[in-house]
Amino acid sequence: MLSNRIKSDVKSERNAPGQLSQVVKLGPLLAILLLSMLAAVVFCFSVLAATPECWRQPAEPRELQFAGSSSSGPLQRFLHHDDRDGAGQLAMYPPDSSVALDTLNTWPLPDSSGLAAPFYARPEPMDADYDGYVDQLISTDFSGRVWLTDVAASGFDSSSLLADLTHSDWRFIANAGIVDISLPLPLRPDGLTSQHKVVLLIARNIISGEDALVALRIPGFSAERTLPDFAALYDRTILTEEERTAGLSNAQWSAIVDSAGWWVRLSGQLTQPPKVVAGVIYSAVATSDFTATACADQSAEHSLVAMHLHSAGLVYSQRRFRLLNGAGQLKLQQQADGSAALVLDNIDEQQLVLADLKMISPACPDCSEQLQLDQFPRWRKLATYRQETGAH
Repeated sequence: MLSNRIKSDVKSERNAPGQLSQVVKLGPLLAILLLSMLAAVVFCFSVLAATPECWRQPAEPRELQFAGSSSSGPLQRFLHHDDRDGAGQLAMYPPDSSVALDTLNTWPLPDSSGLAAPFYARPEPMDADYDGYVDQLISTDFSGRVWLTDVAASGFDSSSLLADLTHSDWRFIANAGIVDISLPLPLRPDGLTSQHKVVLLIARNIISGEDALVALRIPGFSAERTLPDFAALYDRTILTEEERTAGLSNAQWSAIVDSAGWWVRLSGQLTQPPKVVAGVIYSAVATSDFTATACADQSAEHSLVAMHLHSAGLVYSQRRFRLLNGAGQLKLQQQADGSAALVLDNIDEQQLVLADLKMISPACPDCSEQLQLDQFPRWRKLATYRQETGAH
């Protein structure tokens, strides 16, 4: 046995130089790999470090109601979203305790599972079965990954990755709500269900500081088969002259509506959440006095951007309208003749932004008609939150 051990030691000593040479050969490759990983980490933290405080809204708890027993009634819970060591997490609390019922900090990724980037955007609740209670959440992290999570009063269930919208120039800072879409048959591409949902997201450019509005059709409700990425979204920033004069063709309409979604650069920073009314998205935008490290204030120039919910196309003769200032909230107001107007309402004054508001029409992709306030906005009350129910 001693002889065998000596032979084994001698053999190991002979093999040691060969093993060492293999390590030396792999050394540069390992160094490159480690440096690449370090660079990715440094880039991520440098972007977060350079992010102005105004990019992020206070992470206030959100009250949600879940189905309970017939005797107890609805169950109230509070949803928190925050960061833990720089990674986004969700936590569910009962109304009478500071101890979390459940937390969620591991997320499915394209090839594995892992951590999310910080959650600047507040998770959006959904009522999948329309019973009036929350049963799902849509969560979007700072980098642009979007998850669907089943949730109950007891805590979080399974999550699935809906889209990976990561882009080197854009960071996702807010949700602008979920819209229930009901397309009439003449406007519905083959294979698309009559009802589906669209989540509206706000992305900010890390180079210029301008915002983009992103409309993501939730997979499972469209014909999309692969995991949507940023490149799958239609860039609707610039409208062609042909579209401005003749509108979208049926083929163009079908391609946009049946895609993963669309996005539009707003050439400014949003000053309040976009407002969806009768199939039209209205966005108040500051168009000056901002950079990638500084946010616009009320002294900036402001405008209103109006776009078609389904295609980001024209509803009025133009997309952009000038605002005298950006102070106040966009509100609907009934005019003396019964038509609807959009006003910017603040404590000191009320600014008329648009008179004779329009609603999109099911007659054709670009058709519109005068908005009737007795028909819109259409809200569905879902427990402790409301949801726009579409445009037709």
